[in-house]
Amino acid sequence: MKTGALIVAGGLGLRMHSSLPKQFMPLSGKEIFVRSVEVFHGSAFVDFIVLVVHKDWLGQARKILEKRGIDSVSVVSGGETRQESVQNGLLFCETIKPDILMIHDAARPFFSKKQIPEILRLVTFGTGVVVTEKTTDTVYLVEDEVVIDVPNRSNLRRAETPQTFKFQEILQAHRKAVTDGIHSSTDDAQLFVGFGGRVLTVDSIVPNPKITTPLDFEMAELMIEREANFTGRD
Repeated sequence: MKTGALIVAGGLGLRMHSSLPKQFMPLSGKEIFVRSVEVFHGSAFVDFIVLVVHKDWLGQARKILEKRGIDSVSVVSGGETRQESVQNGLLFCETIKPDILMIHDAARPFFSKKQIPEILRLVTFGTGVVVTEKTTDTVYLVEDEVVIDVPNRSNLRRAETPQTFKFQEILQAHRKAVTDGIHSSTDDAQLFVGFGGRVLTVDSIVPNPKITTPLDFEMAELMIEREANFTGRD
């Protein structure tokens, strides 16, 4: 069984207010996207990695990976939206023909590779797997700023990545979305469900936040510092 990891770093991270795309920002001395690549590059269960980056940063991404000694990652150009970036990655992966594909946001560098075997065991034809986090806050469903429902939070999950599917099925789901006029979806599981698929959720075994804002970045720095301090005491 051939398994690939598609790491999406195609955006420019404008909410970070930085001259660098957020994925290229050094987090405790190492670029965010490199940290995400290393999660899958260090797994015996992943056969290949495809990194999707903005077209203006293709060369820089390749130079950084080479500098870091990671020379087995294919780097391809992203699109105008996340959905288009994933589609570009899927088209590249079609030449490799994996059985299973894990789609991961480069801005989530804390996902644990220890969870990869569990996820791969759960993926079957017609069934994908999404890493999630339980919702601890009450959530309102609103319309025109008026609360119209308060869903039971025990049934709610915060969607994270990786999101993992049989490759041919997620490829077909993306193609169906385009045919249906959908071009700006931010979630692959949403497209998979629209294709008629079933999605299982597994809660992340480690904090798995997405780095989007300057505050997120500061919190990520603290997480790494805390982990380093903890490891140093062992």
